[in-house]
Amino acid sequence: MKKGTILTISFFLFACVSGLTGYIVYLHQDLFLKNNNWEGWALAAGPMAAWLIFAMIVASLPSGKGEPQKDEGEVEGDSQEPPPESADKEEEAQAIQEEEKDIEKLYPKEVAVVQLLGLLQREGRLIDFLQEDIEPYEDAQIGAAVREVHRGCRNALMNTLELRPVLDAGEGSEVEIEEDFDPSKIRLIGNLHGNPPYKGIIRHCGWRFTKLNLPEWTGKEKTDVIAPAEVEIE
Repeated sequence: MKKGTILTISFFLFACVSGLTGYIVYLHQDLFLKNNNWEGWALAAGPMAAWLIFAMIVASLPSGKGEPQKDEGEVEGDSQEPPPESADKEEEAQAIQEEEKDIEKLYPKEVAVVQLLGLLQREGRLIDFLQEDIEPYEDAQIGAAVREVHRGCRNALMNTLELRPVLDAGEGSEVEIEEDFDPSKIRLIGNLHGNPPYKGIIRHCGWRFTKLNLPEWTGKEKTDVIAPAEVEIE
């Protein structure tokens, strides 16, 4: 409770007591004021004198500790903008996030192609073989080269893709194509007329992958390099 409130309440109480004692002295003047008796004056003025002493005691008491107030400098400091260093860090973090988003957009297209072709080139020299003009070579020479390409590319595919046939029946088997068949999975060839269902012979079972194990892309920039050039230093 504040000092001002305490003094106001106490003054009111002591004033009531002083008025009551004054009224008593007034009613019994013959008793208290006869022959200038000091008891009457003391009884009338005593409450106010006691209040003055009480007020001096209250005024001398230490004030209660309040919450520290911020000076103007501190208030202004809170409202100031962050230092330039913090702003630079925020811009750098935002740039990194945008770069990661660009890489994610790149991954499903160019990066997957680069990784898969790079893998086939590294393991089976597929790009070298396809880019080579094989017309001048004999069949026996080509057959030996194809064997090496086949072995390397097959191992690469087996380690990267889990392949399954689109149609489980073997080639040459008769199959019925329902009306709601998926054209992306089954391509109809031959003498095609009328509406499904159709009956036909499987000429190729097709292929689909059930699992893809391409390594995670760790590059920070878009690349068109399928296989790097090799330079031997002598």
